Amino acid sequence: MVRDLVERGAIVSRAVEAAFRAVPRHRFAPEVPPGDVYGAPEAIFTKRAEGGRAVSSLSAPWLYARMLEAARVAPGMRVWEIGSGGCNAALLAELVGPTGTVTSLDIDADITGRARRLLDETGYRHVRVLTGDGALPVADAPAGGWDRIIVTAGSADLPETWCDQLAADGRLVVPLRFRGLSRTLAFAREGERLRSYTTIVSGFLSMRGESADRPRVVRLADDEVRLTVDEGQHCDEAALQAAFPTARHERWTGVRLTGSEGLLPRLDVWLAGAVAPYGRLRATPAAAERGLVGWVLGTGAATVWNDTSLAYVALRQAPNHADQFELGVIAHGPDHEHLGTILAEALTRWDKTARHHGDPVIHARRRGAPEQRTGVVIKKPSTRLTIA
Repeated sequence: MVRDLVERGAIVSRAVEAAFRAVPRHRFAPEVPPGDVYGAPEAIFTKRAEGGRAVSSLSAPWLYARMLEAARVAPGMRVWEIGSGGCNAALLAELVGPTGTVTSLDIDADITGRARRLLDETGYRHVRVLTGDGALPVADAPAGGWDRIIVTAGSADLPETWCDQLAADGRLVVPLRFRGLSRTLAFAREGERLRSYTTIVSGFLSMRGESADRPRVVRLADDEVRLTVDEGQHCDEAALQAAFPTARHERWTGVRLTGSEGLLPRLDVWLAGAVAPYGRLRATPAAAERGLVGWVLGTGAATVWNDTSLAYVALRQAPNHADQFELGVIAHGPDHEHLGTILAEALTRWDKTARHHGDPVIHARRRGAPEQRTGVVIKKPSTRLTIA
């Protein structure tokens, strides 16, 4: 497993490689055959609620590795992990060494009890495990704040607690949901704001407790086509449901991608900071086969709307180029031309100005901070996000 992670670039530093070699990952999922634990490309669920909904998991090794690389944990650091399971806390304990500390917290007493037992059994008795809400302060947080806060559950906000208890030069790694997207972001503190420096495409089980929040889902064609609307953006559900079955209007931009570039995740984040309102249109394969939607990937398509119409990003095979794909816009409703133009121009602008500039940078400021004079501001309960 470790060799594979190194070859794939998920592990870069010798410290993270040594931690992965030291921690017996299979001991933290004793119900699963060891071969499956080390070879699993995705998360292994370790607890389910009534009805079968997963509430705790052992994340995929590549994701743990990339988060730890992004966190840049060093010996002697004080680390707060939010979302306990045991395995990641053990990896952190290896990274901070005997002079550092790791505190792992979860809202579920069953999960923390299990983590405590497994950490004890594997020799990590010095890791502290607490039961509580990760959005609330830790009563005995270290003076000067935590050097690193690592969240291993999907969050819809950046609670003020995390900023208040993060050291002046601290870093926060968090799976954050915004505008219907899920990205694990590594933030560095810059005075009173946070600035992202690493973006990882990933999915996590959602946090529970005070910071939990669910987006609104607008069903445009029953469960086959859905629009995810986050952050309380205005949306006339009935109007969009009436607009979607009307004629489809296509506009193709000439912007082309190849399958090897991997630019779509970057484009999705860039668009979230360039157009508003912004949501994600998702469709089942059956909906695509029936022609209800254009070519929409499983992760969804960037979508804009107004009181009468909507438009979303689509793909098609580029004419005369079997190895290329063209970006375009499909719009429905009486204002289709206007919305289609807005989204198509945004795609062209990205191609000309941002395509080759790496991942967009996300800034987070407290809710009461002055508003940005330009650009889209994504309003969370505790913070304001802007995307550069």
